[in-house]
Amino acid sequence: MREDQRSSIGIALDSGGAKGGAHLGVLQVLEDNDIYLDIITGSSAGAFAGAVYAAKKLGDLLDIIKDMNLRESLGYYLDPVFPTSGLLGGKRVRTFLEDLFGDLKIEDLAIRFVAVATDLLTGETVVIDKGPVVDAIMASISMPGIFKPVIHMDRLLTDGGVSDPLPVDVLKDYSPKLSIACNLHPSLPSRFNKKQRERILKTEKSVLKQDIDFASVISERLIKFMDSQQILEGIRPKVVSIMRKINSTGEKIKEAEFVNAIQEQIRSRKDKLKAMLDFTKEENKDMLNIFEIMAISTNIQQYQKNKLMLSIIKPDVVISPEVDYIGTLDFTSTMHALEIGRKEALKAIPSIKRLIEEKGI
Repeated sequence: MREDQRSSIGIALDSGGAKGGAHLGVLQVLEDNDIYLDIITGSSAGAFAGAVYAAKKLGDLLDIIKDMNLRESLGYYLDPVFPTSGLLGGKRVRTFLEDLFGDLKIEDLAIRFVAVATDLLTGETVVIDKGPVVDAIMASISMPGIFKPVIHMDRLLTDGGVSDPLPVDVLKDYSPKLSIACNLHPSLPSRFNKKQRERILKTEKSVLKQDIDFASVISERLIKFMDSQQILEGIRPKVVSIMRKINSTGEKIKEAEFVNAIQEQIRSRKDKLKAMLDFTKEENKDMLNIFEIMAISTNIQQYQKNKLMLSIIKPDVVISPEVDYIGTLDFTSTMHALEIGRKEALKAIPSIKRLIEEKGI
């Protein structure tokens, strides 16, 4: 790398969904202490936080989220689609990002910024250091199974956390004199206390004893509920009755009578529909849902990846906010995560300032 491209201070920001609010607090504290960054590399939530800071949009973002409730939070990203490649289409997220960043390009940002994504077809880590900020963030935050993959740079891209959740390796490529990492997964997930773990285990054991395969049961009940043959058999008498009403002049059957026949069949099947919904009863509240299982699994994987990455490439300073108990999509906790990030960053300031002096930055 040419000397004029060499950065003085750089930071790598971890992935982590709503946990990424901690990055905002870390970045705030660095600036408050006159520690100015020359390069930011970020994966997923880290890419979003890094772009916000590099674009000097932190104040605008905080104005939006400081009083956000659950309903408003969901409204920014909840646009369900038929689950082919993802449960959510991402259109609302893109609209939110476009409102925040407009048509800004990475090349126009005040600080050098690099987003990290993953090529879903090759498994490669993809570095995005130019082009529209919104496109880069969308590619980096598209959590597999939750958001549909994004086509960008002629690649099918998914969340950067899949291949490189804490991109200190990418940061190293820019040869900063002082490197900082903000690790949101410093320990294994400890979201559940002992009593909660015992309740969950008890519930899961109970389900196993009953030999209940949740997905299979729901599928079977749904198929039976929507069984077209049974519905046809049910409305056959009504159809015959209607057909007899057609006179020789070819008078058309009234559509309302067909609708009534089908409605009668649906009403008669309400018991089966109720059975499908019984899985949401209070007695099953301790069962882990699919989103929780996906999030917990991802957090475990990211902990292991970060642990390995930090053992191979050692940044000068590692800031590790303890935010593992914050849900991946719990964006109502962003301000809480921000405060935790601030507290951890403040602890690191003396070490950072000492290194700045030692390295002559």
